[in-house]
Amino acid sequence: MNTNWPTFFSKYIEIWKNQYDHIPTRESIIVPELACAPNYMPWFKIHGKPYLLSEEQRRQQICVERK
Repeated sequence: MNTNWPTFFSKYIEIWKNQYDHIPTRESIIVPELACAPNYMPWFKIHGKPYLLSEEQRRQQICVERK
């Protein structure tokens, strides 16, 4: 009960204040060999698992006729 919490947790408070200094950086993993074909997304929306897409991607309408 007599603990000074800001002093006790000062190390962690300082880390939190400087959280943007501790963001890991990585090189981009996007390479042309991994890029999908332009007609893949319309096919995926019909035949794939659309719940794997983000909410924003699911809202986008792609006009494709089903065979």
